[in-house]
Amino acid sequence: MAQLTLSDLRRMTLRRQFPSVRGLGGEAVLRLFGLLGPIQSQVPRAPFLTIASRLPGVTRATIRQLFDTHQLVKTTSIRGTVHTSTREQFSRLDAVAGRQREALIRRQLRLRRLQPEEVMAEVRAFCADDWRARSDIVAHVRGWLGEHDSWESAASIDNTMAENLIWGHSGLIRRPRDQAWERRTDSYHRTAREVVPQLAPKDPVTALRELVLGHLGACGPLTREDLAFFFGVGLGQADAAVRALGEQVRRLTGPDSVEYLDLSEPPGDGCADPGLRLLPEFDALLVGYSGRHRLRFVSEEQLPRVWAKTNGLFAPVVLHDGRLVATWRTLTRGRRTDIEVRMLEEPPLSEDLFEPQLRAVEHALGLTITELRIHSP
Repeated sequence: MAQLTLSDLRRMTLRRQFPSVRGLGGEAVLRLFGLLGPIQSQVPRAPFLTIASRLPGVTRATIRQLFDTHQLVKTTSIRGTVHTSTREQFSRLDAVAGRQREALIRRQLRLRRLQPEEVMAEVRAFCADDWRARSDIVAHVRGWLGEHDSWESAASIDNTMAENLIWGHSGLIRRPRDQAWERRTDSYHRTAREVVPQLAPKDPVTALRELVLGHLGACGPLTREDLAFFFGVGLGQADAAVRALGEQVRRLTGPDSVEYLDLSEPPGDGCADPGLRLLPEFDALLVGYSGRHRLRFVSEEQLPRVWAKTNGLFAPVVLHDGRLVATWRTLTRGRRTDIEVRMLEEPPLSEDLFEPQLRAVEHALGLTITELRIHSP
């Protein structure tokens, strides 16, 4: 095969990110998530906007129902970040993320007698019967460590990282205090397998292999560095997963003679030109790749305007004509909600192009947009 161009990579990825899914009900949303893989969701509205941009017309009530019934689950998993996934994807994420954190837990909590898995088992036991607030989980584990390991270990829980390792256990489902999943921080946690008994534990090696297949299907073609970054594993682990997949994966040559990996039978029924779409914070078109490979849909000069390296935040972005051309935000005052768009390049887009996506955002977030304002770079 001839060397792939950047335009080739964009078209191949967009076909996967905008798949052909029929319907606007819960089953259609679950099919979409099955194709897109886990969705990074530090910002509560991100999974709602992912759905609005890929399945315009899905309502907030439909999405909330999937969260309320735990058909979509939100967890702290790979790379210690928040992801929304299907139940099947959750088991894979938990297996890979749990192994990643063992060394961190041992070192950060200064364990002397206990093993990391014993600490995590205690977290799961404490969160088995009810939804627990983060402060309660941390306080419980601090006292338990003082009794079962050492007071030095208990005292080590004196910073945000140590606390996050405890309440951010990948085996816990997150939820907000009410049904406002798109607005509230999900600061309550409960043991996933108590909420959804059907969840089955996965072998970490098998789980990583299956996640690699899914990520290639959602964001590919990808480099080995992209795979290692996304799942928070070493290059050796990513390479081993690819080798185990054998003929299911093919190797391609991309721009600058970089080697890319792809499915031997990639999905082909999606849309390579979905038109204008309002994408969420942390969209896969940016976070699906390692740092130096995030130029698939933006230029090197534009990247700092959508990705703040200092705090790791990614702005919500506008996709048009196969590229990311603007950032956007909602401005709410009382009952009024405006959308403000800031172009990354000239000329500004016509307001008419935004109309279908404004309606999709209204449906998914349950709001009425009063005004659209488009600004030059």
